Amino acid sequence: MADLADVEQAIVSLIEQAVYPQGTGLPSVANTNCLIYRGWPISQNLDKDLAAGNINISVYPQDVEQKTTRYPQDYQTLTIPTPALKLTVLGNTITVGGTPGSPLNLAVKVNGTGYLYAVQPGDTATSIATALAALTGGSNTGPVITIAGAYAITTAVGVVATAIREIKRQKRNFMISFWCPTPQARDAVVPPVDVALSKLNFIALPDGSTGRIVYVKTCVVDRAEKQGLFRRDLWYSVEYPTTDSIPAAQIVDTLINTTITS
Repeated sequence: MADLADVEQAIVSLIEQAVYPQGTGLPSVANTNCLIYRGWPISQNLDKDLAAGNINISVYPQDVEQKTTRYPQDYQTLTIPTPALKLTVLGNTITVGGTPGSPLNLAVKVNGTGYLYAVQPGDTATSIATALAALTGGSNTGPVITIAGAYAITTAVGVVATAIREIKRQKRNFMISFWCPTPQARDAVVPPVDVALSKLNFIALPDGSTGRIVYVKTCVVDRAEKQGLFRRDLWYSVEYPTTDSIPAAQIVDTLINTTITS
């Protein structure tokens, strides 16, 4: 599920990429050390950083939140993973190849009769072949299964994906504050961040959902409240969902029950 903390961290990560476009091992766009974090700065730590010429960039959510829930609570499948395990049919043999993984569901249909096997943690190609041979009445040598009398064999490998649904949605403003030791440092660090965030329509969240990000306003704070402090605030709103998730297994075989009545 996407939480307020996930949105904050996503914004922090985007700011880090804008402030350190070549990586954190090289100088920032302001050519000085930049500390980027969630929450409000601690006054005594901020004083030390400003005296040392460092910039602080804080991401702070505002208290007012708008409920924007409006979409049906239907499950949507996220990206379906590609299985690394393969079942190859040649005549009356099946070869288990690739890399086993779990969870995976395997289906083998022999002469119209279906057999299912769920891959277990620690399974190898040979252990899978042994299990399938036992199910189908065949025999195996290593990863190769031979089924005597088989004239029609089909196989399927099904993965287990994740399906999520949106159970509520909210919109909140986030204040990105730049606490700078000089006006020049502030002028150097704010525009790259503002441009990077303004170019975005959505930000990715850890649960696979996205948040709609929109510019709100800019505030300049030059009051003499703290010596050697030059501050500017960027406000951005993010509308994001709260989700829950379930495992979603691919269908690898079907069973049809037919009742004949006279």
